[in-house]
Amino acid sequence: MENEKGKLKKSRIEMELTTFAIPPSGDILILGKNCPIGPQAAKRMLDAVAPDQFELIQLEDETIEGILVKKYLFLRAEREPLIKAVVEEARAIMGTDCMIKIKCEVTVTVNREL
Repeated sequence: MENEKGKLKKSRIEMELTTFAIPPSGDILILGKNCPIGPQAAKRMLDAVAPDQFELIQLEDETIEGILVKKYLFLRAEREPLIKAVVEEARAIMGTDCMIKIKCEVTVTVNREL
């Protein structure tokens, strides 16, 4: 491509294509204190597209106001340790105006002797 001064201009595009998920929030959605959408509004939004799949956890935290977690995760991992781990990791990379989507895989290992 040439611009008006006759110089060549290059463009580069990088894309990652993935399946669009409903709802487009991942397994966990973390909302900062000054996020454009509040926790209650985010919960209503998710309930509209995925009724009763998410639980809202409101926090007393300097950075994070609320977390929306897919309920099935609590069937695979203990509630408090899961929330604690998510908060610690997210707090390290977010500001108060952020909204972070997390894909969370929980693996359950079972050993039985019969």
